[in-house]
Amino acid sequence: ADKSTIVDEAVKHIQTLEKTLQKLQKQKLDRLQEGPNPIDLGHQDTSREAFMADQVLSGNDAAAKDLIIKSNSVTVAQPRLQFQTWTSSNVVLNICGKEAQISVCSPKKPGLFTSVCCILEKHYLEVISAHVSSQSNRSIFMIQAHVGSSGAYNHQVSEVDEIFKQAAAEIMFCLTS
Repeated sequence: ADKSTIVDEAVKHIQTLEKTLQKLQKQKLDRLQEGPNPIDLGHQDTSREAFMADQVLSGNDAAAKDLIIKSNSVTVAQPRLQFQTWTSSNVVLNICGKEAQISVCSPKKPGLFTSVCCILEKHYLEVISAHVSSQSNRSIFMIQAHVGSSGAYNHQVSEVDEIFKQAAAEIMFCLTS
């Protein structure tokens, strides 16, 4: 084979590799947009730890707020999932994407867990798991929840944050009343 044939074949191979890279980057964006699904994690080859490691590795530039992939003059921007935490004296709210962990510590109060669940349901927040601990004078609830698919709650991440914050504020009010 002459040099021009070898160069042409190399160019074709590089173009194939670029197309494969673009396809894989699109799949990664789709997965990031969906966020981690705790129900499916057991059936996938990836774990939550692998997902989080991927988030850290893909964020090499700490100042970058968006993950940007350029392909043939098309730019696709995807907001990065970030952990956010809000605390009060009795409630801690940790949010990542459309999921949150709500921790509540309170003096024992009859019906409190039911009230908390009603508040979450009111905001279309579905409980994934709940851990309840009780001692002689206090109760501790650790609830993992996500925005439900029912209702009109197919929101952006910033709107989801507000939904969780509103629910947490109502829980705090319930503790003090």
